[in-house]
Amino acid sequence: MIAALVLISIYAVLATIAAILLFKHLSAGQSSEIDYKNLIQKKTCALYFDVNGFLRSDIDSSNNDHAIKGLLKNQNIKDYNGRIKDLDKYFNMCIKYKRTITYKSEETKNGNIVKRTDLIFSPYIVNEELKGVSIISQIMYSSSREADLIAKAQNLTEKNVVAQTQIDKLDAERIELEAAFKKSSQHHIKLQKALYRIEQQKQELENALGIINSQKEDLERMNSEITRSNHMKDVFLANTSHEIRTPLNAIIGFTNLLLKMDHDEKQLKYLENIKNAGNNLLFIINDILDLSKIEAGKIELEKIRFDLRDLVDKCVNTVSVKRDNKEITITIDIADNVPAFVTGDPHRINQILTNLLYNSVKFTNTDCRINLSISAISRENGSINLAFSVTDNGIGIPKEKLSDIFMSFTQANEDTTRKYGGTGLGLSITKQLVEMYGGKIEVESELNHGATFKFNLILEEADEETDAKQPVASSDLSSDAPLHILLVEDNFINQQLAIDTLKSWNKNVMIDIADNGQIAVEKVVNTLYDVVLMDIQMPVMDGNSATEAIRHIGSANGKVPIIAMTAHALEEERNRCLSNGMNDYIAKPFDPDELFAKICKHAGIKVEQQQKSTNKSTAGKSDDNSFDISPLIDVCSEDYNEVKNVINVYADYVPNDIKGLSSAIADNNTEQVRMKLHSLKTAFSYMGISAASELTEAIGDNIEKHDTNNGKLIDELTEIWNSTLPKIQEHVKRLVNQENN
Repeated sequence: MIAALVLISIYAVLATIAAILLFKHLSAGQSSEIDYKNLIQKKTCALYFDVNGFLRSDIDSSNNDHAIKGLLKNQNIKDYNGRIKDLDKYFNMCIKYKRTITYKSEETKNGNIVKRTDLIFSPYIVNEELKGVSIISQIMYSSSREADLIAKAQNLTEKNVVAQTQIDKLDAERIELEAAFKKSSQHHIKLQKALYRIEQQKQELENALGIINSQKEDLERMNSEITRSNHMKDVFLANTSHEIRTPLNAIIGFTNLLLKMDHDEKQLKYLENIKNAGNNLLFIINDILDLSKIEAGKIELEKIRFDLRDLVDKCVNTVSVKRDNKEITITIDIADNVPAFVTGDPHRINQILTNLLYNSVKFTNTDCRINLSISAISRENGSINLAFSVTDNGIGIPKEKLSDIFMSFTQANEDTTRKYGGTGLGLSITKQLVEMYGGKIEVESELNHGATFKFNLILEEADEETDAKQPVASSDLSSDAPLHILLVEDNFINQQLAIDTLKSWNKNVMIDIADNGQIAVEKVVNTLYDVVLMDIQMPVMDGNSATEAIRHIGSANGKVPIIAMTAHALEEERNRCLSNGMNDYIAKPFDPDELFAKICKHAGIKVEQQQKSTNKSTAGKSDDNSFDISPLIDVCSEDYNEVKNVINVYADYVPNDIKGLSSAIADNNTEQVRMKLHSLKTAFSYMGISAASELTEAIGDNIEKHDTNNGKLIDELTEIWNSTLPKIQEHVKRLVNQENN
């Protein structure tokens, strides 16, 4: 029995020592700072399928280490038997909605390393025709502070269980010793000592257990605080961006206005300095937000057909402006094997080139000479691998610092930051954007011998389009039959267009106006109309809701023919209108003959038709393709004076709608944002300003994604409008003069 007690005592002492050492180890580990890295490694591959689901090409930059394995060229996606279920379902969703769809196929943690695999289904659309789907497999490895904390917490939990087990064992031994004590008074003293030691050891273990539990709670609290901190960082960046951009846009905008006024040389210098400082600040804000978006995986590359040479010219012209008393000379060398048009994200490609060119300008002395060269490396299945290089004669980079310059908030040395300024984000953002295109960037440089940045982008080739259009034949429908029409439209300009168009066609038409769906329902209850022309997106009550309410009217009034007249031209919108009880559908900007034909059809009016030849598309199109007012000419029945009047109305309303859109976004007024976007889309459609239409679509997409960073898009929208409106007015003026002569 004594030997057993001795062994128990020795074991208890060892357990105590182990617990104390464990506590010290945990305490030491607690004080160390966990180093969170940015992206450690990213592997991507791209598979291209045609619309029928057959694999046509793959571009793999990760040695076949990707999520989709087993498919060979010309196999169908339905044949895939890998670990990802319903792969063809996401493919079909992408085909059906023509939208990019992201599917997180895997996310695993191994110790302090997180591995995440995403599949990105992107439709490839050319001239509004779906050509196929690219599936990007993206594998990312990164360090995880949360994973490390969770692992430590789990480790503490396990040690907690071990300690508790030891306490239970000691309790059992204490009970046995107490029983032995009652049976044998001879060992009373020894048993008392053994019991004392056991109680002491138990107390020490309980103390260690309390410390372990406290450390576990601290780790869990730290994990929660990190999660909350990341969320607060996103909120802070969004709010800070808005609060800085609002006054900054005013500063830059009013400075631009002042620059157009008369002023002396000193005032001009001051204004230029203000503008340059404002632009630099805006550039820094954009860099910070872009970095945050990239790290959060919130940036998606657009697929837009654009002129690569035109983009390069505009980028170079922007950077070439003389600044800081530097003479800047930039030469461009684009190889003949580079296509004129490619498909990609022109904004992000411009950002890459601008970052590198500005970087070269910043780190050169008074005589700045830069060469930008582009050539095609290879072509495969409609994709082209383009090689870019930017070479300068600047201060250069020490060889030992070359590996650091692409890290966030890092420059070659502290003296560089103090002398040349900057946040050290430009090259980090550039590197990550290049890698999103499946490319790689590297730098060659020596101190005082300039630098050369080389990178490649994998884009899609786009066919050149011809702008020549042949005159088309249309029907001239005429009718003087009495008609009573209810026009349901909230936009004043659209009301005037519709009224003038209808009255130019039928002098006996009587038109009532309803500014929203609720007013329309009230009017239909009291009046029997021949036709209702119904807008969809309106305040108070939208067109679909108004139609449903009209169809519930018990009298014959509730059976009035309703024709949807909306800027939403998608097939889903048409089907929704018809399923809600409408009789027909026409998209804005509408073709007058098509509208007249639909009105006559549903009002039961016979009309005379005469074939006529028209070439309005040529008369309405600008030489530089910046606008095409053919739809407006069509609506106004080729009355150029009427076109002029409508343009003048747009000149008053569009700037106010843009300002209203900006205010609505700032106020987070979703309904007002929707209404202003609807109004602007209609205006830009009638005037054929495609660049402005694309921007309104992009703003709308951002709003749906809860992305509040629309300040730059609204600035671009304003700039396009201000530069295009004078061209349209001059063009219409020439048409009026030609008509009068």
